[in-house]
Amino acid sequence: LNLLPCEGTYFQVASYAGISDEDDLTFTQRLVTEFGVATIPISTFYADGKDTKCIRFCFAKDDATLIQAAERLQKLS
Repeated sequence: LNLLPCEGTYFQVASYAGISDEDDLTFTQRLVTEFGVATIPISTFYADGKDTKCIRFCFAKDDATLIQAAERLQKLS
């Protein structure tokens, strides 16, 4: 995952283009079902549903939750 710059927010946007060619809805569904990590597909913020191969993580979580999510995402391929 390639993390994009973020400031003054509780969200981190990441590009997954380097690891998957899936659309963002399919990719986020796979993250939940296979890894137990919920993310938000960026296409939902575009009126036309434009897929930029980016997802959004909310990091307003306790440290234990963030560590567990990071450990699960290390298995992503």
